[in-house]
Amino acid sequence: MSINNQYLRTLPLAGAAWWKALIGGQDGASSSQARAKVELPNYNLFGQNELIFDYNLILGTKKKCEGTLPENVHVAIDPDSAIDLTHAYHAQRMPSLATFANAGYPFTISPDLAETVVVVPASPDLGIVEAFLAMMGRFGDSTGAATTGVTVTQAADGDRLEGHDVLVIGIPQTAGASALFAGAPVRIENGRLRVVERNPIERVFGLISPYGDSDVTETNAFLTTAARFEGFVSFRSPFDSARTVVAMLSTDPTDLPELIQGLAEQRINAQVQGDLSVTNGEGMRSFAVGQTYWSGSLPVWMRIGWWFSERPLLMALSGLLIALLLAGPLYLLLSRQQRRRLGSEDAA
Repeated sequence: MSINNQYLRTLPLAGAAWWKALIGGQDGASSSQARAKVELPNYNLFGQNELIFDYNLILGTKKKCEGTLPENVHVAIDPDSAIDLTHAYHAQRMPSLATFANAGYPFTISPDLAETVVVVPASPDLGIVEAFLAMMGRFGDSTGAATTGVTVTQAADGDRLEGHDVLVIGIPQTAGASALFAGAPVRIENGRLRVVERNPIERVFGLISPYGDSDVTETNAFLTTAARFEGFVSFRSPFDSARTVVAMLSTDPTDLPELIQGLAEQRINAQVQGDLSVTNGEGMRSFAVGQTYWSGSLPVWMRIGWWFSERPLLMALSGLLIALLLAGPLYLLLSRQQRRRLGSEDAA
């Protein structure tokens, strides 16, 4: 078995049970069933995945060091087969432009985009309309359903945007003229897009965060030297903490369709990451400049395990603390028994 051309595991074809061989009477046609568990690694799962079953039915010949391929054996996947994801955990650390570029997440959670609001300028030109239609086509390709439930608005009204993920299509000046960008990691300054400086508390938490954060000065230097802006920015919605905003912005709106078409190229798609991704002439350059948060839900025990797995130093310190807490009472107990034993020997 393999997924996206990445080998996973080899499973043997199940034969008759050993106890059937002892009973005998299995000379005619027979069938057998078997179960197996194969882990699908998260790092190799994308927006569109291909699960491959490669059957190798070559029979080994003991007399000759070679195999033969039988001509009367055929294999097939049952047409009624299904992949059951009902018991899978659904959680993602956001914002993540990589999941947006690959699968349109979080907008494609609802196949018809009933939980999505698209914000466009009051007078959208042809480039913005074309970009909107191209983006809806990508969403539909990911879900296999028509995006008939999407809501399009020209005003960032908090009441309308609450309870929805928001997709913004427009120009960079939108970031300075809308309350929607109040909590965004970028702002408009002197007509250019710049990264917002973090406060001291956010810097402290950034030091212990397992996720690499881009240097604000370096990011601003890159944005300042660029004559124009064309890219994506994502952040938590200021109207609903459980929702996400993704903005597709370009100084020249006519370049927006080309920006979306670039996502179809594997090389460019892989470069879209973090919460800020900007074109640089050769592809995309991505940064992580804002605060992260979780989207979805995980059991408490898995949240704790995930949190510690991303912080090996804290895991080691916690293990040492637990060892001290267990060793302390044990040491006091053994010391008390030693004093009692020595006291009884002195009395004797």
